[in-house]
Amino acid sequence: MYSKRQIIIQDMIKGFHVDALFITNFYNILYFTGFRTLVPHEREAFLLVTKKNAYIFSDGRYERHTPSPSQEGNFKLLTPEKGLMKHLQEIIAEEKIVKMGFEREDLKWSEYNTFQKSLGVELIPQDRVGVKIRAVKDAQEIAKIKKACEVGDECLRDISKTLREGSSEKEVAWNIEKWIRDKGYEIAFDPIVAVDANSAVPHYDTKNGNSHVKSNSIILIDMGVRYDGYNSDITRMFFMGKQPDEVIGAYETLLSAQTKTIRYLSKDHKLADVDKYCRQLITDNRLPTYPHSTGHGVGLEVHENPKVSGTSEETFQSGNIITIEPGIYLPGKWGMRIEDTVAITSNKQVKVLTAYPKLLQVL
Repeated sequence: MYSKRQIIIQDMIKGFHVDALFITNFYNILYFTGFRTLVPHEREAFLLVTKKNAYIFSDGRYERHTPSPSQEGNFKLLTPEKGLMKHLQEIIAEEKIVKMGFEREDLKWSEYNTFQKSLGVELIPQDRVGVKIRAVKDAQEIAKIKKACEVGDECLRDISKTLREGSSEKEVAWNIEKWIRDKGYEIAFDPIVAVDANSAVPHYDTKNGNSHVKSNSIILIDMGVRYDGYNSDITRMFFMGKQPDEVIGAYETLLSAQTKTIRYLSKDHKLADVDKYCRQLITDNRLPTYPHSTGHGVGLEVHENPKVSGTSEETFQSGNIITIEPGIYLPGKWGMRIEDTVAITSNKQVKVLTAYPKLLQVL
């Protein structure tokens, strides 16, 4: 699998008219080699793909975790005596590299300056190379995300039974995380549990929250599961007791808009048109538009390509997995969002992977 992915890069190298591509993004290195370091936001590994070879660079902490035969890559140990620059200089000389591409959105300015001074090659910026390739999932990736969605559905079914008056946002979020970890999985992100006015904050920080569920509360839960490196993402609303007509009407509008937008995906529209279509369904009912995109890609990262937004110039491709997550937010009062993880199948049909019910749920 990984050797095939590296061949894809080598084919792209020819099209870029460079001799090699230097990859620094944690998730791109993982995708192309299977090599995983501990901390995604730190520089603990690098990948250089040339026309003939692939080289992974990391230090002694990961020497025992070098790729297996199915995770092909020539491992180069980084030491105080022989660091990254020395390894790169040797490979550049050996393979006669003159032009080297790099990830323009990931390489730091200080790193670029160091490379420019030390390597003696022409550095050619490339735009989101790995991100674009990762946007199209293969059958194995789709199966892993589907499994993550199924676990998330099961978690919500159990957690919904524990919601009661007096429950705190932090308590519910912890119960979600504990449930997932007790089952042997990982959380895709810190769960969002937002009660009443806090649900009007689109990406509420539950870790700093202190609200409790009341007799007529609105509860928003946004959560995800990571299974074998791949993520799910789902948002559902729960209502304690009888709700005013304003809330019920808004939820019915939101549910209709989200459901119709998922069906709209199968018509091969541009992503910007999907975003516009969904918003229009809400604003036509005299409700406010939402301050975030209608959806995003899901994979090794919870948020990745493609983005379902008004600025997107892309159309869907078979193999894309995205969310559809419109919301209605009335600051200071309440908010609501419905989110599903959706796969675009080989014939561009739409399959919803998150199956937890969306009909209005009064607890």
